[in-house]
Amino acid sequence: MLKQRTLGINEIEAIIEFNKLCFPTDFWKRSDWEELLGDERAVYYAMTDGNRIVGDLFIYNWAGESDYIKIMNLAVHPDYRGGGIAGRLIENAKKEMERSGLSRICGETRESNSAMRRLFEKCGYKLNKTEPDYYENPTEAGCKYVFEAK
Repeated sequence: MLKQRTLGINEIEAIIEFNKLCFPTDFWKRSDWEELLGDERAVYYAMTDGNRIVGDLFIYNWAGESDYIKIMNLAVHPDYRGGGIAGRLIENAKKEMERSGLSRICGETRESNSAMRRLFEKCGYKLNKTEPDYYENPTEAGCKYVFEAK
């Protein structure tokens, strides 16, 4: 049975393992995870099946600085894709935006990630710009999306 919960620095090993599974050539370094998981403005939402992470949404609250919620990472385990997990997880960004009194959410994805681009568009995000050579491993353009509250 799938369950949604928040995880923190104590679950860093499982978080890193999941990140490497979903992004085998472009995963985050341990030091990045340690720094961000220790920041009170960052929230890591996980969809779990038992003790196993099968989906995640990692967001950062820029209230008071840039005044938006930033989607840092969104991923679904390859065996669980197509089942609506990403859509359920991304709703947490809107809830955090509302709780914080903000009106924008920003996120990006690789130009080739058609599934993530469709999810953004289905959830009301608009393509703001495409930035060439935004990603490495491999080099690829990044599509930057914005959700604006009405």
